[in-house]
Amino acid sequence: MLEVIRNRFSCRSFEPASVSDDALRQILEAAFCAPSANNARPWEIIVVRDAATRERLSQAHQWAGMCADAPVVLAMCGDAEKSPDWWIDDVAAATQNVLLAAESLGLGTCWVGIHAGGGRPETVAREALGIPEHVRVLALIALGSCGVPRPPRPERYEEAAVHWDRW
Repeated sequence: MLEVIRNRFSCRSFEPASVSDDALRQILEAAFCAPSANNARPWEIIVVRDAATRERLSQAHQWAGMCADAPVVLAMCGDAEKSPDWWIDDVAAATQNVLLAAESLGLGTCWVGIHAGGGRPETVAREALGIPEHVRVLALIALGSCGVPRPPRPERYEEAAVHWDRW
């Protein structure tokens, strides 16, 4: 698991090959294993394979362009009525599980942040996907076979950022 965590990176270039139904199922199962405050499990996930819809999602903001080329985009949403105070935390945990599960299956991902207190990115995603008002969009995940070699990873552990017992 630690190797999967260390190897995961944000892939922004994808091969056109599709993602198998089996791989998608495993990735989605991982999302649903995430921890959830009060076990509310507010996540809702939209699996987008349609090219025209992925193109619309790529217009959400300047950093979403890879959504058009990824064979799959997952819209990571949260039901704000089920969990008004914790949906962001819960959906973020599910999102991390998706990223790690995809990495473990040899697939590339890129987390595209959408939730920033609402605004244009969320409106674009909401309109493109027909999302009801009580459901919020945390992120899009571009998903597929990565079209670039995995970059070497520098050591990321920072001793100076770790505090023991107190600041």
